[in-house]
Amino acid sequence: MSALEILLKLGHKIQLPTLPTIAVRILEEVNKDEPSFTRFTKIISADTALSSKILRIANSMLFSPVKRIDTIEMALTRLGVTQVTNIALSFLLVQTFQQKVPGDHFDFKYFWRRSVTSAVAADLLTKTFCHNTPNVFIAGLLHDIGILIAYTQLPEYRALFNPQDRRGQGLRQREQELLGFSHDELGAEILTSWKLPSRITQPILYHHAPEQAPKEHTCAATAIQLADLLSAIMQGKPASEKLLLFKERLKKRGVKDQDTDQLIQNVFVNSVQILSLFDIPAEQMRTPEELLQEANEKLSTLNMASSQLLNQYECERERIIRQSEKLSAANVELSRMAFQDCLTGLYNLRYFHDFFDRELRRAQRYHNHFALALFDLDDFKLINDTYGHMAGDIVLKQVAKIAQTTLRSTDLIVRYGGEEFAIIFPETGLQEAVEIADRLRQAIRNAEIEVEAGQHVRVTTSFGVVHYSPEDKQQDKKGLIRMADEALYAAKRAGKDRVCQSPAHTLH
Repeated sequence: MSALEILLKLGHKIQLPTLPTIAVRILEEVNKDEPSFTRFTKIISADTALSSKILRIANSMLFSPVKRIDTIEMALTRLGVTQVTNIALSFLLVQTFQQKVPGDHFDFKYFWRRSVTSAVAADLLTKTFCHNTPNVFIAGLLHDIGILIAYTQLPEYRALFNPQDRRGQGLRQREQELLGFSHDELGAEILTSWKLPSRITQPILYHHAPEQAPKEHTCAATAIQLADLLSAIMQGKPASEKLLLFKERLKKRGVKDQDTDQLIQNVFVNSVQILSLFDIPAEQMRTPEELLQEANEKLSTLNMASSQLLNQYECERERIIRQSEKLSAANVELSRMAFQDCLTGLYNLRYFHDFFDRELRRAQRYHNHFALALFDLDDFKLINDTYGHMAGDIVLKQVAKIAQTTLRSTDLIVRYGGEEFAIIFPETGLQEAVEIADRLRQAIRNAEIEVEAGQHVRVTTSFGVVHYSPEDKQQDKKGLIRMADEALYAAKRAGKDRVCQSPAHTLH
């Protein structure tokens, strides 16, 4: 009896999820002997939200097109029917499975974070040691979809996710004991019933045992298995032993340690970007630097029983330090590409929120404090109206340069939006942050900015500064931003060209 037949027999009120109409039409077209670009374009373009998401992911670092892709027809031409189909189905299927069951132990956000990271990792892994596997992204995304199907359909299945009832067994073993099938079998059968090709369903079916897969699907199944392991490493603690296992498995496939480290870096950066396209928060995702630090700490606690082992430890420690330095440099460059504001060269709003979350967690964990400032240019619209928007862009770029040279190297400044900027001052008290902000305000006010030949302008700025203290348990990111924003507008109301702090105090 198949997994699907067992599922239907177990539940009297089973309502299996169905594909959205547009997904059915896409699969019907792709399964034709001669799929038509024109018909594909018409089907996908009928859903403007889907079209927009496809174009965003087509232009992402995952595909890194040489030239920007602006239309669905261009995407079909550049990426091919298979890739565009898989991108479209990925968005549609994630949307289909956004069900929630109240009151229990299953973290849906964590599930999709893991799944997207697995998809990105599988795609990069196949490019490392497989050939011609364009379907591995969607297979990696849906490799655990059987878990969601069983979880939303069978109340007894949900008990498997109770932390107090796991008895030290793996999920697949407990599934077999309880139901007589595993989630990979169920997921593959459901996707097959939807007429997804075997190039997707077979790697899903065999990703827990790639050696049992048909020869043509072995590499993709292996990639998904390794991708699932890497996703677990990036989303959980502790991870050092799993990381060593992941590296050892890749080494057996001929991948050098430095290439593995670079792959991990690329998976992290790409995953953060792709998660945002799926509207899934990347919170709590561990950076490559954090993983290396944990591995380093793990090595430092080993009890070396002989001088040979001690020498091995020292060599490994030095290698990790060197590799950490290389990865840090690579991370800066890759993050710049994903998180840079194209006009000013500063980090953008997406990076601001990611950095803010990490800084807040760090401050809470180590009982540190930090400060936040929001500032914008006073009467900036007048500059645009008087000299034109190109002049306004020049002013924004010059203000960004002044800020970069005035602030400390440890401070983070981002373009928050329009003519507004944000600064995070790590491990900084309120008074010190106010003084630094006022120093920047004066530097901007004293600068003569040439907007066209022989034409100079001066600008002023208004600042709102707020401080985070670990003793104040009520403070959170949303509240801190709101307080800084209120302080900024207090500076505006007080006459502009000044720094206001929260609680209220003005420096000008």
